[in-house]
Amino acid sequence: MNKFFCFLLLVGTTVLAAPGVETETVFLSGRGTDSAVDWDFMVTGGRRANEWAKISVPSNWELQGFGDYNYGHDKNKADETGRYKTTFDIPDRWAGKRIFIVFDGAMTDTEVRINGVSAGPMHQGGFYRFEYEITNLLHPGENRIEADVHKKSANKSINFAERQSDFWVFGGIFRPVFLKAVPQEYIDWTAVDAKADGDFSLTVHLGGIQNADRLQAKIYDRSGQPLGESFFAAIGSDTVVTLNTMVSGQKNWSAETPNLYTVQATLLRDETPIHTVQERFGFRTFEVRDGQGLFLNGRPVVLKGCDRHSFWPTTGRALNRRQCRDDILTMKEMNMNAVRMSHYPPDAYFLDLCDELGMYVLDELTGWQKPPYDTPTGERLVWEMLKRDVNHAAVLFWDNGNEGGWNTELDDEFGKWDPQHRRVLHPWELHGGVDTDHYESYPSTENKMKAGHIFMPTEYLHGLYDGGLGAGLEDYWNLMWGNPLTGGMFLWVFADEGVLRTDQNGRIDTDGNHAPDGILGPFHQKEASFFTIREIWSPVYIDSNWDLPKDFTGEIPVENRYDFTNLNQCRFQWRLAMFRNPADAAAGSRTLFRGEFQGPDIPARAKGRLQLDLPKNRRDADVLELTAIDKNDHPLFTWEWRIAAAKKVTQRLVRRTGDTPMFDKKTFTATSGSFQFTFGKKNGELIGVKNGRVSIPLANGPRFVCSDGEPGGGKIKVRIVKNENALLLDVLHHAAFEKLRWTIYGSGWLQLDYSYAHTGAVDFMGVSFDFPEDRMNEVKWLGKGPYRVWKNRLKGGTIDVWRTDYRNFKINTAWDYPVTPGYYADFNWLVLKTTAGPLTIATDNNDLFLRLFAQEDGDDPRHTKMIWPDGDISFLHAIPAIGTKFKPARAYGPMSQKFQAEGTYSGRLYFYFGLPE
Repeated sequence: MNKFFCFLLLVGTTVLAAPGVETETVFLSGRGTDSAVDWDFMVTGGRRANEWAKISVPSNWELQGFGDYNYGHDKNKADETGRYKTTFDIPDRWAGKRIFIVFDGAMTDTEVRINGVSAGPMHQGGFYRFEYEITNLLHPGENRIEADVHKKSANKSINFAERQSDFWVFGGIFRPVFLKAVPQEYIDWTAVDAKADGDFSLTVHLGGIQNADRLQAKIYDRSGQPLGESFFAAIGSDTVVTLNTMVSGQKNWSAETPNLYTVQATLLRDETPIHTVQERFGFRTFEVRDGQGLFLNGRPVVLKGCDRHSFWPTTGRALNRRQCRDDILTMKEMNMNAVRMSHYPPDAYFLDLCDELGMYVLDELTGWQKPPYDTPTGERLVWEMLKRDVNHAAVLFWDNGNEGGWNTELDDEFGKWDPQHRRVLHPWELHGGVDTDHYESYPSTENKMKAGHIFMPTEYLHGLYDGGLGAGLEDYWNLMWGNPLTGGMFLWVFADEGVLRTDQNGRIDTDGNHAPDGILGPFHQKEASFFTIREIWSPVYIDSNWDLPKDFTGEIPVENRYDFTNLNQCRFQWRLAMFRNPADAAAGSRTLFRGEFQGPDIPARAKGRLQLDLPKNRRDADVLELTAIDKNDHPLFTWEWRIAAAKKVTQRLVRRTGDTPMFDKKTFTATSGSFQFTFGKKNGELIGVKNGRVSIPLANGPRFVCSDGEPGGGKIKVRIVKNENALLLDVLHHAAFEKLRWTIYGSGWLQLDYSYAHTGAVDFMGVSFDFPEDRMNEVKWLGKGPYRVWKNRLKGGTIDVWRTDYRNFKINTAWDYPVTPGYYADFNWLVLKTTAGPLTIATDNNDLFLRLFAQEDGDDPRHTKMIWPDGDISFLHAIPAIGTKFKPARAYGPMSQKFQAEGTYSGRLYFYFGLPE
């Protein structure tokens, strides 16, 4: 027997079947990429063509160094065939059994031979489980399997549905291959309908029936305890038999309460068990109530989710159970409760984990725009899809293709095999009582919410690079939340679909702008929108725009946005902390006081208040932090409120002492200790800094920057005033500034005070300086982090001291995260570690944004092209919003519109060309 020949009894973890009557399974491949098994392999074209070698199964052969890569939009695609072969033995105990070989997925047309003889007709369709009975093709001892997998399908409709699409297209046996053995008379598959009131039915599809006369079934909970008595049905001439019972005391399934049970079905002959199978399920009743909303177990539910490809940069569509689990946990960390399979059924264990962990699922028949599967092909693939997936409690809807890629003749096919008769959706249109239209603008979404239909867009806020997704989401969610016709939404898409191209020096290839659409990076690095989504979709909702009142007594308003869970099942932790100073080696903040309490009695979808038992001297702290933790001990989100204003923090840093600096009017240079500051005679800008002999290249500022142009002209006069321990440079009659004053302290600190007036709609507005980016090493700052913001993506960050190595982002290279360049909110102080030494900048303002450098745009950025002011380091009263792949920011809600400037804006900045003590 080959070393990879592994054996499994398909039984539940707590319920045991009678010996010898269960289905036995043997894997010929790995169960995933982490246990892949080598088979012999040769590909007919591309890299290593016509060379017999070893290949991992499951895998996509392009990622293993064979053949050619193609994206679905490529006009000319590689027409390759992969030839697989390996050997296996059959256990002696399988004598007299019926033996099947099962493929969980192979792209795209697959011909199978056992010992040189065809196992059956070529299977067509890359994302579906298929099997052949091979009992009569086997012989004692070693057996040989050969599989020819054709990348292109001989069926034109399959090529259109699966390979002319907006995603990577691969070849290969990319999901597990296994043998299964059953008795001569056997249960082929089952379909469960378990309702929330305990009404239970089990439809059993039989095979090879000759003498069997009865079916028995019994339900067990997770601990193996029976739920009710056994129930029976007689077998007549039909190959499909339904068993029914009514139970009580069951715990129903939802994403918040993923309670699961197992039904054991046994085929009997004269009371003797012949074959036993087990199926896991959940009791639940899902309803689409037209004109009212979505209801689960009698309660309204809203789906908050994203679309997900089965994908990994180094293995393509071949995955493993751990990766699937990580994906679901990452979604749940974003406070999502739903996921749409795009655009094909996922790995079987992904749906298993959705049942276990609690995620609502839209399971999708493949199809991407037109034309769809032809009817005979589609009917077969619907049956294969439902045969595998019908019993998953997590699946709420079936999707018949995507964006016009549906064959309406298939709509009724789903109900033939699904006793629950789940609704069938056409993602992109109104069908089945649910409007799933994609990528509506904010005004058209307002109209959708008034149209009388349930609105649940199955793709929204199309991400591209750093645009969309979290940017614009808050306005949409504020519009949709609370409306009973809100079914929810699905963001496009979970992660960037980038392939690690081993044929191109390890470059991450996203096919230009076609696939860098994710909330996460290619290796599932968390991008900024991850944190924004997490806050907006938190089931414990606290408005981050709510400020601590002056007479704050520890009471905070809260809304319970769970569908089922009382807030008393959550707990809360609070912390009062002091921010660390720039000279502290550590980042973060120092805890002064902390506490924890159980959530109050606030039912789902209700509002109430949290009461924090804070100490009397809480005003000594800089910040109040509050974390909500769910019943599974998973943090939902952390909110923070500043107690100490920015000015109070800077007072701890800035030293205004020392001897009065000297000033050379000829060179316009001020000297303070070892520092020399040179200013422009005509504009008052800082144009040069030295610390001893070391030049520090912060220069050419402040200069007014504004997206609708800068004022010009005007006579400027610089007035020099000496104080007791400082030197003042007043820049008078400046065309841009109403006030512009430099204060040079004897301690070496510079203070800059400025004000300007402006009226009108602007993307950005403030002051800038120049600093060479290639001198940067590290950034440490006090403000919101850890990621940058846009005007329409301000949520998700927390105020703290953050530190990161400086890195910029080069599209289609290493995709290194997190990216440093960008806009940062609630800026208080900043330390740049540079090749010229540290540079510290601070502010008294509570409303300034920090801008650091600029990032290059990716290929064809569409409406996600980034807007940057002139200069390298800016301090701004306004920053731009960002759009999505398909729409500019102005098409979205109020937060996505330009800033409306009106009146006078002022700022105070401090500069120290070192690290303050």
